Amino acid sequence: MKNQQRREKILEILRNSTGPITGDQLAEDLNVSRQVIVLDMALLRSAGTAIVSTRRGYQINGRSLTASFDCRYRDLQSDSALEEMNAVVDNGGMISSVTILPDFCGPIQAYLNLKNRRDVKQYIESFRKYNLPLIATLSHGYHTLMVAADSQEELGVIRDALKELGVLVEERKEKEK
Repeated sequence: MKNQQRREKILEILRNSTGPITGDQLAEDLNVSRQVIVLDMALLRSAGTAIVSTRRGYQINGRSLTASFDCRYRDLQSDSALEEMNAVVDNGGMISSVTILPDFCGPIQAYLNLKNRRDVKQYIESFRKYNLPLIATLSHGYHTLMVAADSQEELGVIRDALKELGVLVEERKEKEK
């Protein structure tokens, strides 16, 4: 099992659990060491998953559902990114990360953890302050947002908002058919 698959399995186990799961139990179930589980938990947390450690084990707290949205900026200006990100946070989502796939190398992922308009504004202002292009310029504007939310309904509303903006790649492909 690859690293990302294992972390997805950990999330599945935690989501389906009725209580905390010990690190030892996860390690046994996934046939890895306890230290690998500790590292996976740190990576999952840094990606925005609200995993808490209790005396009795790990559990998910807060925004426990995630979805990825394949998008493409309408233009490569920061206003386009601002509009897209605000559509996510305004509808209850948290942008955990953005991943791009440039032509010249493998995937590049940036962990963002943007929870509200203030976070989005600060993120975009950092690009503007140093006159930097958006990271997605390396992939011609294509990028994947990993979004966390409290419910499937919120994820659906976020998908609809991104669709309305015209940035969902799958929606554009459907229109071209």
